[in-house]
Amino acid sequence: MTRVRYIADSMTEAITAARRHHGMGVRIVHAGARRTGAFGRALSFEVVIEAATRTSQARRAAREAMARAVMVGRLAADEANASLAAMTTGPACAAVMARLGARLRAQSLPTSLVDHVLGQVGAELQSAAADEIELMAQAAAVNAVAALLPVAAAHTPRRADVAGRPWIIAIAGPTGVGKTTTLAKLAAEWRVARGLRVGLLAADSFRVGAVEQLRTYGSIIGAEVRAANGATSAREALAALAGCDVVLVDTPGRGHRDVGRIGEIASVLTALRPDETYLVLPGSASARTLEESSDAFAPIGATHVVLSKLDESEGLGALIGAVRRGGTPTSWFTTGQEVPDDIEHADAHAFARRLLAEPSVVETKF
Repeated sequence: MTRVRYIADSMTEAITAARRHHGMGVRIVHAGARRTGAFGRALSFEVVIEAATRTSQARRAAREAMARAVMVGRLAADEANASLAAMTTGPACAAVMARLGARLRAQSLPTSLVDHVLGQVGAELQSAAADEIELMAQAAAVNAVAALLPVAAAHTPRRADVAGRPWIIAIAGPTGVGKTTTLAKLAAEWRVARGLRVGLLAADSFRVGAVEQLRTYGSIIGAEVRAANGATSAREALAALAGCDVVLVDTPGRGHRDVGRIGEIASVLTALRPDETYLVLPGSASARTLEESSDAFAPIGATHVVLSKLDESEGLGALIGAVRRGGTPTSWFTTGQEVPDDIEHADAHAFARRLLAEPSVVETKF
């Protein structure tokens, strides 16, 4: 190794000169200011480097040339792809696709699904005329997003035979997702609109006011209510509701990280043997919380998912990710607190239109 000194009017110039002659990876062993001239009044800067042998210099230069060539190649490929896209779709189509991608990401749709939707829409727009792009893109996006959400109609309870067993539906999920309100909406629909004999089983006797809340709903719609605490008393309460056509079971809310207590809910459901179990996932939760909830409540053996609080959601795409993660189809949507209103059968296209709708802006003047 040979040491070489570079002196310049500024430190930047000295380092630049050293790197220009010996490569960007040159080893600097000293850098500092130095005074020269009479009485040391002139200020300059020096950089001392260790210069490699000619062979090492040649290898380094070859590596740097290769790296530059690769970078230039990538930039050329990107420019070629961009030019091809512009020639194929035109600026109007590119703008529509950009807005669609931004909307999907704003709705917290997983990245892989955003790419899938954009690919589907892009394929549909290959032959679109300029004046059709907006409408075709919207229709294609709705279809693509709707195809991502698994939907299955839940069983519609009917009047049981005299000696028949009630149709049992358990409703479970994390704390505060709207389980009891969802139960009340379903109970009102089947009791008032269909005239079925509805029973309500409160397995959530730990939460303050839970049983009283259910008794209030029951008294309003004329439904019989029983309370239970544990698997044994749940079976006894269910036996007392044997004369009903349908029994709705309100389970305790548990945090999605409270694995032990979620296991207790699963034990109660095993004792009751429900015909259907609804897992309630709220639109107001984050993508991470929804995914963790889907995983945590797997032991309850959900047959359907209820997507609640859609009116409060700022990221409907996260619900799609959670439903697909759990592999259980949706059956109901809830969109508010009103009982018996604000509940509807799951419709993938309606969900997609809600997700893709531009947010309304309210202007306030002072």
